Amino acid sequence: MHNIWYKKSAQNWREALPIGNGFTGIMVYGSSKKERLCFNDGELWSGYPKNYNSADSFDNLEKVRKLIFEGRNSEADALCEDKLKGFYSETFLPLGDVLFDFSKTDRNIIARSLDLSTGIHTIKSNGFKSEIFSSNPDRVTVYRIKADKRFSVKMKAKSKLHHSVRTDGGCLMLYGNAPDYAAPNYLRTELFPIKYNEKKGMAFCLCAQIFTDGTLINRKHSLKIAGASEVTVYFATATGFNGFDKMPCTDTNAVIKKCRLHLNSVEKSYDVLKKRHMNDFSKLYNQQSISFHKDEDISTDELLNAVKKGADEKPFCELLYNYGKYMIISGSRKGGQPLNLQGIWNHAVRPPWSSNYTVNINTQMNYWGASRAGLSECIEPLLQMVYETLQNGRKTAEINYGCRGFACNHNVDIWRKTPPVQGDANYMFAPLCGVWLANEIFAHYKNGFLNDYTDKVKEIVTESAKFANDYLILHNGQYVVCPSASPENVFVNNGKRCKLDYASAFDMGLVKQAFKNAVEISDDVNLKNEIAEKLPKLYPFRQGENGICEWHKNYDTPEKGHRHFSPLYAFYPADIIGYYADREKTEWIKQLFHYRTDHSNQYIGWSAAWAICIAARLREGEAVQKIIRSMLNHSVFKNLFCVHPPFYFQIDGNLGFVAGINEMLLTEECETVELLPALPENFAQSGAVKDMVVNGVKISFEWKNGAVVTIHADKSVKILAKHISDNALIDNTVEIVPSLSE
Repeated sequence: MHNIWYKKSAQNWREALPIGNGFTGIMVYGSSKKERLCFNDGELWSGYPKNYNSADSFDNLEKVRKLIFEGRNSEADALCEDKLKGFYSETFLPLGDVLFDFSKTDRNIIARSLDLSTGIHTIKSNGFKSEIFSSNPDRVTVYRIKADKRFSVKMKAKSKLHHSVRTDGGCLMLYGNAPDYAAPNYLRTELFPIKYNEKKGMAFCLCAQIFTDGTLINRKHSLKIAGASEVTVYFATATGFNGFDKMPCTDTNAVIKKCRLHLNSVEKSYDVLKKRHMNDFSKLYNQQSISFHKDEDISTDELLNAVKKGADEKPFCELLYNYGKYMIISGSRKGGQPLNLQGIWNHAVRPPWSSNYTVNINTQMNYWGASRAGLSECIEPLLQMVYETLQNGRKTAEINYGCRGFACNHNVDIWRKTPPVQGDANYMFAPLCGVWLANEIFAHYKNGFLNDYTDKVKEIVTESAKFANDYLILHNGQYVVCPSASPENVFVNNGKRCKLDYASAFDMGLVKQAFKNAVEISDDVNLKNEIAEKLPKLYPFRQGENGICEWHKNYDTPEKGHRHFSPLYAFYPADIIGYYADREKTEWIKQLFHYRTDHSNQYIGWSAAWAICIAARLREGEAVQKIIRSMLNHSVFKNLFCVHPPFYFQIDGNLGFVAGINEMLLTEECETVELLPALPENFAQSGAVKDMVVNGVKISFEWKNGAVVTIHADKSVKILAKHISDNALIDNTVEIVPSLSE
C-alpha cells in the first residue's frame, strides 16, 4: 500500500500531511476552500555557536566518582547536577505559513491523498484539482491549482517568529530573524523563554513566485489572483546559516536575495519539474520493498479505526512501513540536516524537547531502518552531523572530562552542542552519547554503501573509542564507566531515589561495541593495544533479579515498566550479545524485556518501536504482534504521525517502526542471515521482500504459510535453514547454513 488518503481536509496540524525535499518541510492541510501550507527549513534554528564547556566539570568529576564508589549516590547526583552541567540546546523553529482563501471553487473534497511512492500530494473535488510536491533536485516546492471554472484566490503569509511580509512583482516574501534563544518547552517558569535582545538570530526567508492565466493583483502584504483557471506557485526557503561553527547571517536582505536568485534560476515548466522530482523520489523509494499481500480500498482514517476495532493489521503495517520510508526520503537528503525529534516538520516555537537531536536514543532510532531499507543515500546528513559533533566534542572531552577523543551528551543542535544540559543527572549527564552515535555510523557503514566516507567513518570510530578508553576507570581490578546512568531511569539506594551509579549495562555495552568497532576498522595501533589490555578487565554483564543487571548491582527500580530499553543495548541495536552465541545472557535480556513490557502502561511511539525491534531479535512473533497492535491502537495520530504523550509528535516512532518490521522479517548474526525470525502467526499466509540490504547484500524472498519459497541474493550470503521450505527456489549465491553454533 502506497497511498494515504482522506475524505476531508485536515482540521489541525496533526491531521495535515508532510512533504519535503530534505531541506524544506511542508505540512499540507489539503483544502479547496482554505488551504494552509506550513513551512520549515531544516537550517532554521534559534541561537548561534556558544561555548558551554566547563573546566569546573573536570575539577569535580573525581569527587562525583568517589561519592559513587562510597555508595553515596544521591550526593553524587546533587554534585553532578550542580557542577558537571552545561546549558540547554537551541531549538528547531517553524518558518511560517502560507494561506490560500479560494472563491468560486467546489468546497466538497472528494479526496486528499499523498502518494508515498512519488511524494506528490493531491486534492480533488468536482472540477478542481491541486498538486503539491517538494523537489530535491531543484530545491523548490511547487503547488499547482487547476479548475474547470474560473476562480479567485487570496494569498497571504505569516510566521510565529519576528517577521515581515511584502510583495514584489508577483512574488510574496515572508522574512525575519530567529530568536537568539528559545527555551525548552519543559521549562515552565522561564520569564522570557524567547529572546531576541542580542540580535544575533539568523535571518530567514520564504519566497513564493506565482504564474497564472488570471489577473494578479499585488497588495502591500498579500496577493490576489482573480479569474484564473490555473495557478502555479513556486516556493523556496533560505536562512542565514553559515555552518555549525560560524555566526549566522542576520541580514534579511541578503537572505531574500539568495532566495529570489534561486527561484529565478529554477526551470518554470511544471511538467519538467514534476518529472525530475518523481524520477528522483521514486528511484529511492523503489530500491527496496515489502508486501504482506493485503490491500484495503478504504480511507486511511477508516483503516486505522478498523484496526483499533480488531481488523487485520497487515495492510496498515505495510502502509505505516512505507510511510516511514517516505519520511526518511522527504526529510533526510545529502547536504541537508539530519532528522531531529520531529524530522523536518515542526509548528511550535517551543516544540517538545526543543525538537533537537536527542542522542540517548531518538536520533539513532531515526536511522535504524534506513540502510536495510535501501536508503543509505539518506544517511549522509547523520554522518556529517556526527563528524561535526566530533569537532566540538574533542574540546568537551578534554575540558570537561580530561580525555582524548570526542564526547557528546544527550542533546545536540545545529551548532553541534556537546556539553551536558541542565536538569536531572539521569538524562543530563551522558558523555558516551558520542560513542553511541559513532557505533550507529559504523553499523550503517558495515551494512554497505557508505564506502565513499570510509576516512570519516574511521576517524569517528577511532575518536569515540579513544574517549571510551580514557573515560574508563579502574575500580576493584575492573574497568568501569563512572559516573554511569541508565538513561532517564532511577533506582533506590539507602532509601533514596538515585540516578548515577557505575558500570550500567547501557554504558558498558556502548564501550564494548566501540572497542569491537575500533579493532575492526581503526588504523591506530596504539589504541588497539590499549583496548587489548582493557578488554579482559571490563566490568562484565551480570544477572539481576529481573534479568540483566541495569547498574553495577541489583537495585530496586520504582518504575517497573520504564520506557527506555537501554540496559538491552548490547543485544539491540548492538551486536555484543548474540541470540545464538550468548544464550545465557540472551535469557537475561529476555527476562528484563518482558519485565518492562509486562508492567508498561505508557503508550509512547518510540518506546513501542524499540520494543518491536527487541522482540523481533528475540524471535518472539507473538510479542511482536502484541506490541504492534498496542502501538496502532494508542500511539498513532490521524495523519499517522507517532505519538509521545500527552499529545506530541515524535518521528522516531515512525522510523523505529521501519526498523522493527525489518527485524521481524530478517535478522543477522555472525554474518549469517535468518529469514522470518519473528513472523506473527497472522502474517504467515504470504508475503514478499525485495532487495533488503544486509552487509552490502540485497536479499529478496517470498513466503507462503510461514515458509520461505524463493530466495534471491545479488552477492554471496549465508542464510540459516530455519523457516525455509524444502522445495524453495534458491539462487546459487545463497549458502544454506543448518545452524549457528552456540
